[in-house]
Amino acid sequence: MTDAPGHKASQHFIEREAYRRIMSGELPATLDEFARQLLDWFRDAYPGASPITLSTVENYVRETWHRRHDLIQGGEL
Repeated sequence: MTDAPGHKASQHFIEREAYRRIMSGELPATLDEFARQLLDWFRDAYPGASPITLSTVENYVRETWHRRHDLIQGGEL
């Protein structure tokens, strides 16, 4: 990617990675730790992106996190 993603693109990338991790079973025990892992991944993958906070990442993935068991069983968002 040549341009650094803004907040809307950041949200999309983080939500997509969260879903991928949930579906592959790569999950820590808590939402906080999951958000930290995603934030670290995002900062590594997109170093020039607009800065985001841990709390923002948690907000992006909270609903998906709470639905993770249904997602794994059903395979859909």
